[in-house]
Order: sequence, then structure tokens, then C-alpha cells
Amino acid sequence: MSMKAVVLAAGRGVRLRPLTDSMPKAMLPICNKPLLDHIMDLLRRHGIDEVAVVVGYKEDVVRNHLKGNVTFFRDEKICGTASALYAAKDFIDEDFLLVYGDLFIDASLEGVVETENSMAVYRVKDVSRYGKVIVKNGLLARIMEKSGSGEGLINAGIYHLDPEILDFVEKTQRSERGEYELTDSITMLSEKKGIKIIEIDGYWNDIGYPWDYLDVNEYLLEKHGMIVGEDVEVWCTSVVRKPVALGDGCVLRGCVVEASVIGRGCIIGEFSSVRNSVLMDSTRISPSCTISHSVVSDNCYIGPGSVLKSTPLDGSTVRMRIKGGMVDSKRENMGPLIGSGARIGACTVIMPGAKISSGSTVREASVVSA
Repeated sequence: MSMKAVVLAAGRGVRLRPLTDSMPKAMLPICNKPLLDHIMDLLRRHGIDEVAVVVGYKEDVVRNHLKGNVTFFRDEKICGTASALYAAKDFIDEDFLLVYGDLFIDASLEGVVETENSMAVYRVKDVSRYGKVIVKNGLLARIMEKSGSGEGLINAGIYHLDPEILDFVEKTQRSERGEYELTDSITMLSEKKGIKIIEIDGYWNDIGYPWDYLDVNEYLLEKHGMIVGEDVEVWCTSVVRKPVALGDGCVLRGCVVEASVIGRGCIIGEFSSVRNSVLMDSTRISPSCTISHSVVSDNCYIGPGSVLKSTPLDGSTVRMRIKGGMVDSKRENMGPLIGSGARIGACTVIMPGAKISSGSTVREASVVSA
């Protein structure tokens, strides 16, 4: 069965900053391949190749990357998922699959693809972060946004809808968050027609926080074990422990790399170690550096002897500043986030959960706290 799909990729990804300073979160690399490419591959595996992508924030990055049978629409407002969907109204002339662009999914969507006016749900141990989906007789009864607790079903951000959803999008009012929520539109459509609930199995992750981003990379690393690009140079004095992904043209000069993603054109100097981390393209790690459970964006420089720490000295879980407040990652190991083009001076210590803004310079022998 041939059908269309709409992918929502207009959001700013504020909670992921500084990783999203230079790219929308749908373009964040997962094992050196943009998240959006993983979504497009998923759609193609289900026989869907006519796709509209709704862009907004840093839209040129998406437009310049995607090729093939893709139609672009711009969300002028960038004010919620309903607003984003409405931007693609001219594309929607038949039933279609809708997918949020910040999802990593390794699961079959066959049940949703085959069922018109349906919604995918995913079972989690704690619904409090996502909001609980209430089901009655196999149909959607209610979506409890960011509420509920304990194990249950959550909205997986994947729908099979007919064009009438646009009528309800037009009726949707701003939520308490000041956004036009697609879940409100879906609820109205459900009250008229009924939305069938399809539970999906496999792996699903909403990349909302930096630790989610590390989780998704870890999952794909574990699945593949070893991913090696072209023209990779590994000195005989280097130690590489699977799972790892080594991007095209990266150079490992007598270093230790373990359970990490190394981007294209990266260089890691002698006696340095990179563990459980992601280095994006064209980043240089000088000799004698230690990097753990961290994300270093593209085109960064880390000076000799610098340390990106991941474990608090007091043994507590790591807290990180997100949208002006401190958020508990609930992790004992969570290193810093280094923004695109940052330069870190020699012998610098960056503490767990700290953020270094894109394009900034940290003086040598500094200590940077969260």
C-alpha cells in the first residue's frame, strides 16, 4: 500500500542546547548519521517514499541535506505540533502517516500503517515525563499531557490520520504552554471518529534531553558493535574497544576509544581516552585528554591534558541546567556538553553536567562547573 508521510522537524530543541545551536535536533547525528535519515529509512522500509518534511529552525541545514522525493513546508510560527502539521496542509489530500522528527524508532510500524485513524503508543516504566494515554475498548479515551505516574502507555508520536484532522487543527486553541498542541486536535478527532490505539514493540526514544541523545547512540552502538567508515587511520598503539563507530577520515593516534562515536575527520591525540561519548565531525582532541559520558560538537578543539568529567565528587546524580533551571539527569555519570566550534584551553577541567557555549573559548587551566 502506497501512502504519504509528514515528518515534523521544525522545532528548536532548546533542552538540547548547545548541541542544537548549529542544527535542528532532527539533524543530530546518531552513530554519524542524522536522526532524520534514520526516520526516512524507517519510512522507506514500510513502503513510504512520498514524504513532506516541515522545517523551521535552521531549515537550511535540513534542506541542504535531504535529497530525493521530499517536499518541504515551512512552519512560520514554530509554535507547537499542531502548527507544524498545519504548515503541510497543501500536501495532505489523503490519509497519511505523521511522525515527530525527534524520535529514534527501531520497531515495526506495520500496525499503524495498516490502520486508518490510529495512534502508536509505547509502554514505559514511568509515564510521568511523557503523559499517560488512557485507552478504552481499544480506542483513545484521553491523553494526559505530562501527568500520571508508574508504568503505562505513552504517546509514541506516530499517527495514521485522514485529512479531516486539519479541520480540528484549525479549531485548536493555545495550551497553557502557549503552544498549539496536536494532542488537542487528535482528541477532538477521536471524539468524532475514534482513534485506534496500536502498541509498538522494539526500541523507541524521544530525544528530549542530552542524556536521551547519549542513550540512542549507545543503543545503536550495541546493536551494530563496530561501524568503521572509509579512510580511517588507527595507530598500532591505539586501543579500540567495541562497540564503537568511527567516521570517515578520523585518526586515532595512540589513544583509547571505548563505547563511543567518533565523527568524520576527528583526530584524537596520544594518551587520550574517550569513553561512552560522542564526538561530532572535525573535532580535535589533543594528547593526554580524558573524556567520559560527554558530547563534543563539531569543529571543537580540546587542549592537551584537559578532562571532561562525568562523575560528581559527592557521588550524587548529575544535574544540568536546562531552560534556566537545574534538571536532575538521574544518572551517576553524565559529562559536559561542548557546543560547536568551542575551544578548550590546555589542562582545563570541565565538571559533570557543565555546558560550554558554541564558539566560546575556555582559558587554559580553568575549572568549569555546571
